[in-house]
Amino acid sequence: MAVPHLYAIGVQEVSATSSVWKVVVSLVFVIAFIPACLWLMKRFQFAQMKLGQSDIKVVHVQSLGAKEKLMLVEVEGERLLIGVTSHTISHLKSFPSKANSFASMLEEVDRENAADHKNNEGAA
Repeated sequence: MAVPHLYAIGVQEVSATSSVWKVVVSLVFVIAFIPACLWLMKRFQFAQMKLGQSDIKVVHVQSLGAKEKLMLVEVEGERLLIGVTSHTISHLKSFPSKANSFASMLEEVDRENAADHKNNEGAA
């Protein structure tokens, strides 16, 4: 009678060990599955952006602070300089699409602002 009792204990130990391994394998599968899903989502979003061919293109972004930036975007052949903050988006200036560079555009805006500033001082 002792033999069946020992056999039952051995079966329980094997059953407990296999249950632990099943849990470990399941956990490893879930941990590997999450990054794989994230990678697939990112890949499909990138593919959708390529297929969508948006009419709006971000040409350049210049960060001004934690939540402020200047963006040069191109829409229907025209380049727009916009200011972006956490609360607003402001149109600053429009440029023809064949402009030289973002830096030259910023210099042009600075020159115009300086001229406006001088005109305002002269009028006062």
